[in-house]
Amino acid sequence: MCQVDSSRRLAMQTVAVLGTGDAGFAMAQRLRELGFVVRAWNRTESRARPLKAEGALVFASAAEAVRSAEVVVLTVFDVDAVLDVLGRIAPSLEPEAVVLQSATVGTDISEVVEAATRLDVAMVDAPFLGNPGPARRGELTLMVAGAAEHKQVASSVCHALASHVVDVADHPGGASLLKLACNTWLFGTNAMAAQAAVLTESFGLDPSLFIRAVTGTNADSVYLHYRADQLTGRSEEVLSPVRAAIKDLGHIRSATASAGLPELLLATVQQIYHRAAEAGLGDRDLASVREVLAR
Repeated sequence: MCQVDSSRRLAMQTVAVLGTGDAGFAMAQRLRELGFVVRAWNRTESRARPLKAEGALVFASAAEAVRSAEVVVLTVFDVDAVLDVLGRIAPSLEPEAVVLQSATVGTDISEVVEAATRLDVAMVDAPFLGNPGPARRGELTLMVAGAAEHKQVASSVCHALASHVVDVADHPGGASLLKLACNTWLFGTNAMAAQAAVLTESFGLDPSLFIRAVTGTNADSVYLHYRADQLTGRSEEVLSPVRAAIKDLGHIRSATASAGLPELLLATVQQIYHRAAEAGLGDRDLASVREVLAR
């Protein structure tokens, strides 16, 4: 697993961050803040360019960005983008470089692993839980699966970005599948919490009373307090958008079908998020499904 020495000092490395969307940008900021040399690339270069002001090097191609990098953090949008970028960077990677594959690709991770093996790319399957806020503060949860020696190379980067690292397996694949299970819990919990808040409000009561009532009981949840303002309609700050849930729920439904499991609950949860997107809420926070559940 990713480890640090007893003094908790991070061995600074040169890190390429490929994909500087919201999470990737925050990761690059965090790494720069801790003194890592950051080489950044994004398909739309303007998204990466502001990192120059923070001391990062920004490149026009992914292949250029990975030159001299010991660790490559890959945070592009989907499996097609992952496969494309792997093909582009493979000839330019340093011999001992390790790629942390952090995009959410679901069961398609098997295709990514096959590609990495074919291209002779050392890869750690390393999806994360958290949004740009925790990424910026180094408070993500990372799930890692890969050869022990590859995880060790990426150790400093893992602990720069995450406060919690879950070692899943010694070969890539299981971490991306575990993230599907975690997201299943997240999206279901969010929908039911929103339903409870809406129901409380329908009784003429302050929706925050629902959260206050379960606080400190066995039904309490850190999640409720994390998203309390969004769930009760007091804040429109976007912690994670509905559109991201729709993408990930597609992966979850696919995995469930492949496993031969019934999809009754998942089909309903997915429908709630799709209705939210159809109502123009795709870029709003996950908790905005409360608007669909209130109609």
